[in-house]
Amino acid sequence: MTGPFLICDLRPEWNWRPYVTFWRPNNANYAYPLVWSGDYTETEVMKGGSYYTTVEGIILIRFPILRSLVEPMAVAPDRGLIDGDAGPVVRNNPANCAKLRELAYQPALLAFAHEMAGA
Repeated sequence: MTGPFLICDLRPEWNWRPYVTFWRPNNANYAYPLVWSGDYTETEVMKGGSYYTTVEGIILIRFPILRSLVEPMAVAPDRGLIDGDAGPVVRNNPANCAKLRELAYQPALLAFAHEMAGA
């Protein structure tokens, strides 16, 4: 079995934010620090379909990604932006967002595409 997974949320209205947003545990809100982000199992992300995977137009907005692929991209946050300067975080910039989309969990993306084709 693979995992754990994070749910990455790159919605366009959050482009101005300094760090990439990930879902907290149990689908309960959002976090920048990876230590506050929830771990999701392969079973959860595959069952989640369009709840965990969203495309707007042709842009991948929300998707599962292996935590182990995100962690090497993480850095310490700038001081004073997060309670207790908790980190690490992933800087919200075009290069990181493109890399995250590239590393999205492909089986979940294929399941999403299949779900949308049947809709």
